[in-house]
Amino acid sequence: GKTFTDLAEIISKNTKNTKEDVINVGKDKEYIKSLKKDFWFINDEMLNSNIYYPLEGYLFPDTYYVDKESDVKSIFKTMLKQTESKLKLYKKEIEAKSNSRLTVHQMLTLASVIELEAPKGSDREKVATIFMNRLYKKMSLGSDVTTYYAFQVKMADRDLRIKEINTENPYNTRGPNMQGKLPIGPICMPSEDSIKSATDVAFNYKATDDIFFVSDKNGKIYATKSNEEHDKIIKELKSKGLWFVYK
Repeated sequence: GKTFTDLAEIISKNTKNTKEDVINVGKDKEYIKSLKKDFWFINDEMLNSNIYYPLEGYLFPDTYYVDKESDVKSIFKTMLKQTESKLKLYKKEIEAKSNSRLTVHQMLTLASVIELEAPKGSDREKVATIFMNRLYKKMSLGSDVTTYYAFQVKMADRDLRIKEINTENPYNTRGPNMQGKLPIGPICMPSEDSIKSATDVAFNYKATDDIFFVSDKNGKIYATKSNEEHDKIIKELKSKGLWFVYK
């Protein structure tokens, strides 16, 4: 659930590299292209000029032991190898393309949205299915977490502004012209659980009537078929003290 800029701060605190060093390497398009020869999942979709950080979502979140003198590229290589170990289960299906409704870039993007929308321990596959339902119905995902990322605002800092919600941005799925679209790229570093949920649904998608969901403060997911049902569930959760409130 951490972002690329969060990672840059972590690396800067634990190695000789500055946050700017990490960000500059991560945004170097020629460097990204060079990774294609070593990692099959590195792709041209990452190089879209509208993407903030090409490696967002591609560096697997885990505990790594590195020398303080390690440079940024060696750290990235270690993390990418870990990503490869997690994605290898799906390599044949991804490369076959006909078996998957999403590219590897799109699956990591979907996984990143799931990571932030569905709490750890909740039914993330249900959430993935609902997002796929909305995509196939040419609906926008309507995900707040994508809007926060679009404007580089931390969720804990403040609420979204109406102007931000209504501004067109290829990351902002609450904005104009995002019907049937995923964000242009990942919005965080998704966990293995979220990646599995996204890939399982991509390869074995079965449509349902559910197009809304909400989670309570314990992580339980409530799926609904209409906005009226959705609003009713939210009202009930609030009345029962199950609504999550930021401190």
